[in-house]
Amino acid sequence: MKIKNLLFFFTLISVFYTVSGQEEFSKNQSLKFKQYSLNEGLSQSSVLCILQDSKGFIWFGTRDGLNKYDGHTFKTYRYNYKDKNSISNSFIKTLLEDENGNIWIGTNNGLNKYLPNEDHFERFTQTDEENSLINYEIWSLASVENFLWIGTNKGLEKMNIITNAIEHIDYKTQTEKPLLKNQIRSLFVTSKNNLWICNRENIITYNIKNKEIKEISYPKTQVRNSTNNYIPIIYEDKNNTIWLGYRDGLATFNQQKKEFEHFEISTRNITTINDEVRTIHQDYFGNLWVGTYVGLYIINKEKTAINLHTHDENNVFSLSQNSIYSIIGDTKGDVWIGTYAGGVNYYDRSFDLFKNYFAGSNNYKLNYKVISSIVEDANNNLWIGTEGGGLNFLNKKTGEFTYYTHNEKNPKSISTDNIKSIIQTTQGNFWIGTHDGGLNFLNPTKKPFDFKKYKNIANDTLSLSNNRIISLLEDYNNNIWIGTSGSGLDMFDTNQNKFFKIDEATNIVGPIIYSISKTSSKDILLISGSEGLAKINVTNKKLTPIIYNKQSSIRENETITLCAYEDTLNNIWIGTEGDGLFYYNTETKESIRYTTENGLPNQVIYSILPDSYNNIWFSTNKGLSRFSLETLQFKNFDISDGLSSNEFNYNSNIELQNKELMFGSSNGIVFFKPNKIIENSFIPPVFITSILVNNKPYLTGSLINKDITLTHNQNVFSFDFIALSYSQSDKNEYAFMLEGFDKGWNYIGNKKSATYTNLDAGNYTFKVKASNNDGLWNEKGQSIKVKILPPFWQTWWAYLIYTFIIIGILLLMRRYSILRINEKNELKQERLEKEKIEEINRLKLKLFTNISHDFRTPLTLIIGPLERMLKNKEGNSYVQKQHETMFRNASVLLQLINQLLDFRKSETGKLKLKASKNNIVLFIENIKKSFDELANYREIDYSFKATEEVIDIWFDIVNLKKVIFNLLSNAFKFTKNNGKIKIRISTTENEKKAGKFVKIEIKDDGKGMPKKNLKFIFDRFYQIEREENSRSGTGTGIGLALAKSVVKLHNGFIKVKSKEEEGTSFVILLPFGDSHLTKDQIINTTNEIENIDFYENKSLQYAQKDLESIITKTLDVDPDLPTLLLVEDNTEVRNFIKQIFEENHNILEAENGEIALEIAKNNTVDLIISDVMMPVMSGIELCDKIKTDVITSHIPVLLLTAKTSQESKKEGYKTGADAYILKPFDASILEQKVKNLLKTRQNLIKKFKKDIILEPKELDITSADEIFLKKSIEIIERNINNPEFTIKDFIDEIGMSRSALYRKLKALTGQSIIGFIKSIKLKRAAQLIAQSQLTISEIAFDLGFNDLKHFRKSFKKMFNELPSQYRIKNSKE
Repeated sequence: MKIKNLLFFFTLISVFYTVSGQEEFSKNQSLKFKQYSLNEGLSQSSVLCILQDSKGFIWFGTRDGLNKYDGHTFKTYRYNYKDKNSISNSFIKTLLEDENGNIWIGTNNGLNKYLPNEDHFERFTQTDEENSLINYEIWSLASVENFLWIGTNKGLEKMNIITNAIEHIDYKTQTEKPLLKNQIRSLFVTSKNNLWICNRENIITYNIKNKEIKEISYPKTQVRNSTNNYIPIIYEDKNNTIWLGYRDGLATFNQQKKEFEHFEISTRNITTINDEVRTIHQDYFGNLWVGTYVGLYIINKEKTAINLHTHDENNVFSLSQNSIYSIIGDTKGDVWIGTYAGGVNYYDRSFDLFKNYFAGSNNYKLNYKVISSIVEDANNNLWIGTEGGGLNFLNKKTGEFTYYTHNEKNPKSISTDNIKSIIQTTQGNFWIGTHDGGLNFLNPTKKPFDFKKYKNIANDTLSLSNNRIISLLEDYNNNIWIGTSGSGLDMFDTNQNKFFKIDEATNIVGPIIYSISKTSSKDILLISGSEGLAKINVTNKKLTPIIYNKQSSIRENETITLCAYEDTLNNIWIGTEGDGLFYYNTETKESIRYTTENGLPNQVIYSILPDSYNNIWFSTNKGLSRFSLETLQFKNFDISDGLSSNEFNYNSNIELQNKELMFGSSNGIVFFKPNKIIENSFIPPVFITSILVNNKPYLTGSLINKDITLTHNQNVFSFDFIALSYSQSDKNEYAFMLEGFDKGWNYIGNKKSATYTNLDAGNYTFKVKASNNDGLWNEKGQSIKVKILPPFWQTWWAYLIYTFIIIGILLLMRRYSILRINEKNELKQERLEKEKIEEINRLKLKLFTNISHDFRTPLTLIIGPLERMLKNKEGNSYVQKQHETMFRNASVLLQLINQLLDFRKSETGKLKLKASKNNIVLFIENIKKSFDELANYREIDYSFKATEEVIDIWFDIVNLKKVIFNLLSNAFKFTKNNGKIKIRISTTENEKKAGKFVKIEIKDDGKGMPKKNLKFIFDRFYQIEREENSRSGTGTGIGLALAKSVVKLHNGFIKVKSKEEEGTSFVILLPFGDSHLTKDQIINTTNEIENIDFYENKSLQYAQKDLESIITKTLDVDPDLPTLLLVEDNTEVRNFIKQIFEENHNILEAENGEIALEIAKNNTVDLIISDVMMPVMSGIELCDKIKTDVITSHIPVLLLTAKTSQESKKEGYKTGADAYILKPFDASILEQKVKNLLKTRQNLIKKFKKDIILEPKELDITSADEIFLKKSIEIIERNINNPEFTIKDFIDEIGMSRSALYRKLKALTGQSIIGFIKSIKLKRAAQLIAQSQLTISEIAFDLGFNDLKHFRKSFKKMFNELPSQYRIKNSKE
């Protein structure tokens, strides 16, 4: 409350309010309101109650939520059924702040207390408990001495604010009528602490101290039916007069008669208020504001006048809605009005200092909004020129307008409705300048008005020079000076009744004359024109230019000058269009220029007008500006200050006889008393509203007053703050400072937040201050202390550790320096060794190249005879097939050696071009044919297309053939069967590479390459890492590197595009012509293509044409032979292995692990021979799945691989591989390995028969097979005496198919399912025979043998003796 009183005190010293509070307003000059509704953030437009709390925030209760307003934003609180801390209902009926600063909210569903620290509410609602509200509907609240009085729909409640205890107040009359159990509508506590209670039937006064009650009736005037929503109210003014607002108007309480009397005054206008009164407020001037259903009544302090203010559709600043529910005054003295469906109306007295005349549809309004000229006559009436509504006459006494407009049927009417300038002569006549209508003369004393017209007459030099008049002035000779738009300056001699054109003016100030103004000399006038400023002698008509803008970007006197004014010092103030304001010293001929940088709101100055208080006013394109001749400071005013528009008009101004200033704008007239426009003395309170730490909410509400302590990683925080000055809150300015970090205040304009990042540990104090719209600062502001704790590494014990560390580092450095000396010597030695190694590697590479040369001779001797034998078809089909295999692989080896030799040449720079001019299309097409047979076999869509049949370019046939062969080989290698490979040849222009090129594209739809590998694809020795399931194949990593070298030698380009699972495209660009070739690169031989052997890679001719499918037919399996499963994706290798074993084994085949796994699950397989590197599923994966599946875990696996590393072997053995053989392998060794594995498997079967069957209970579990056998034995033993246990039950419990179980048992024990079960039972019988006294027949029948003879026969077969013999023998032992 102290803050509130302090603010109220500062407000009282605002001098200008003392008079304005008692002013009366005519019909066209109502109060001006700022309006807030949904668009501004209000939750709902029906405002039923308003409260300004002790801090300065304003609260609005609506039918849909509670709103808290800080001058910029509305924060809305609504009922949320999910949140028990939300307000109990969104329909807000009453607001109150008690003497302790608690805010209470009455709603349609209970009472609420606002908890500022948590920013939520505590609810008090109607319950069955004794200490609860008697009714949920709260209509009114009052507070006295720590007690809250609550008016509900069922009576009066009293709550202890400290304990929250609720007491039901009841009082009965002698007739037992409960007075305080009625529908209470409003409560009011008077200065004497009497509680006045208004209910629907009467008024009750309740003396809180002695608990006396008196009843008072409502005044009997007009009889109106009350409704449930009818709210009579009590109000006490500063003179302790009790006022009653009720359904029939306004009444006062007669202390002598102890009754209310209807309020009336004696006046010619409104004498009383008969409309339903809902709210009353007395401002601190003593005026009484009365809110009713039909509008706002204001009763002056003396109670001699009543003014009604209502909504005006033509005035945006009028009351937004006539139905008023609540009125309060804030600490500044302004008034807030809550309306029904019209939002909030804010009466800012400083906003209302600027009065307006607006255009509208009644005769209290202007008929057009653009105002060009204003003249005041001797009777204080106004003659107003508009730019579309003709001449408007305002009778100041009645406030009514009369309009004089152009009428085609009336020759005496004004010539046009577009008026630009008006003057009144010393005789009282009017001269009116128009746009395109010439000059009009009016004698106002002659009625009806007759507008005499002067216009331009062609070829008449004594007539008006132009019909577009902008400015007018009468000199001391009573002559009229006329500024035109296009023809310069004219003068009308009133004695001769003739016009004279001043030709010199056009040359000096331009053809457009914006203004003509007087000076201290009656002979001198100032002429402002489109090309500068000049003074003219009215006697001799001579002009003298005034050069005031010497820094003009064009000529010195060509600045567009809109107005000029000579002050009392005979210096000239000059307004321009875009160049700002100039102050011209007539003695020194120097100017001072003022622009927006000096405080002007805009650099277009439409008019200049001094007031009587040592100020000069300027109208601009952005409001009005006042320049104080005492402080030499500008103060600017715009729409937010109450102006009707920011845009004003040329020379449309006047100082009235009552010293008011009036300006014409693009939206009506603005007028004001300049002495009332003083600085706002209200000092706004400043509050920090929230703190964010690391961009997350940290503190809000009242908790911000406490000091805060943050950790080292909370050193990024920001403060939000607000200044609670509601008058032009957008012009409030802020400054902040963090003591301990900032050296001074940071002035941030109207921004309302400050952020600090990465602050060091330490103690800081954040301070914020703010100013009102006139720059009056609240220097105290608000502050909060912030402590940032250091991180653990900056604590004292951390520094102790650092000391030890530094000592340790020093010791290490000493040791390091010693090591460095040793390292230098070692590095020197290493460098020498490295050079030696490099020399050795060079010699190795040379040696390998030489050896590669030597490889070619024996390979030639191998390939030659093989080729001859293949052509002659020597030997039987088996031998021929072996020849094909040998020839194909020998050719591949020769190709790799040739590729290596070429790469060696490229590396040493010895690869030379031998280019000739040939048809590239035929060349590529012939190479394409080399792969036709392979494409047909693999059913690949293999196509060739060229845009032209003949494209002759220079290229090296031999080397380019290697490039194309390499790219096509890769395409076929990585394209699946039934895929697509395309070869395309075209010509292209390449701007980047400057020239014409042949474009060769080889594209496939194979598996593609990862994007990350593309940039390395042409690097030497680079190979894409193959996944285990990638296509098997060999590569040196030099093919593409060699290809790039060959293309580059042709001065061409090669590039690649690829996308995984979509394919790869290689593009070669070869240039036309031979300009890129040297002489030694060109050979004269041409058209050699027909003689070239394009089938050099003859291994393709002998591709296997009748390769077997994965399993082409169902083999006739010999049950006496072991069955091998061969898993290899290379058909030739698979056939080779098959030839080794097919005589003594059953052979099953699969080309990948996935197919092999399916075969193993559905066939009896004794051993699997698998390659490691395979597509779809690798050998390692296959082995893992075989060994982990109980159906196949018994099958031995032998892995074949070219991987020689120990890690690869270790990985194979980890997955359960039984053997591991490296490629190339010796067939005899492979054969012996297989024989040993099969023999080991047979030995295991014998062991299982002996150990498991004889000692099933003592089995050591070491593998999946042994786990399986143990489970099988346990199932049989568990059901050994169950006569109903069948083979089907056994199979179901095992969880395998009958065939799979049969194969499993057969492989492990050599027995069928029945035999396996029988052997277990017989072993149990042997145990019983040796250890029990049961007879043989009892034991047999107990174990399920119904035929004793069969039992004896089976027992003897297993143990080689009869049961009786076994008992005799074992019992003895």
